[in-house]
Amino acid sequence: MRANQAGVPVINLGPGVNMDALAEQGGYLDGIITVDFVNQGKMVAEDMLNYMADGGKVAIIQGISGAGQSEGRTAGAKSVFENTDGVELVSVQPGDWDRNKAYDITTNLIQAHPDLKGIFAANDVMALAAVEALEAAGKNDDVVVYGVDFTGEAQESILAGKLDGSITYSPTIYTKAGLLLALKISQGQEITEPVYCPLVIVNKDNIHEFDGWE
Repeated sequence: MRANQAGVPVINLGPGVNMDALAEQGGYLDGIITVDFVNQGKMVAEDMLNYMADGGKVAIIQGISGAGQSEGRTAGAKSVFENTDGVELVSVQPGDWDRNKAYDITTNLIQAHPDLKGIFAANDVMALAAVEALEAAGKNDDVVVYGVDFTGEAQESILAGKLDGSITYSPTIYTKAGLLLALKISQGQEITEPVYCPLVIVNKDNIHEFDGWE
């Protein structure tokens, strides 16, 4: 708000801001650069199914209930799973972005559904925990696991043939987009719609294209 009052343009880069709460306080954003979280979930679910030729049971490990990233990614993935013949969504549980919780959820999932074929975790931390739980149960080769963010640890896991995939965007493009948006606003252009970063799926078939990813 102080920046607004001082006439300094404000651009949000990231998950987003509660615009209603901001407006109630008299504040506003001049520009937004973010990620389409619903599309993230859709893209991941669609790519997962490419590795699940026979379909089967799938589960979603969410982040924190109510968080924009978690809800969007879950909604996108659900829309794909629930509208694909031969695929059954058997569980949607919040893992709270926590590695230990995701590990326990996965352990319980494969006990309740020994024929589980896929897990979509709403970030890589939880996806990697799911992989660990599957490895401990000797089932890592039986279940396709995808995450979100393409962290360094996720990259190593995909290269090692453990994690099956993730989704990301270029930090370089993200930064350049922010600078370009700031330039346009400084020149008096009004930006009325969010700018969404292009998304890229990374999986075991294209992982070698992402060496030195920027």
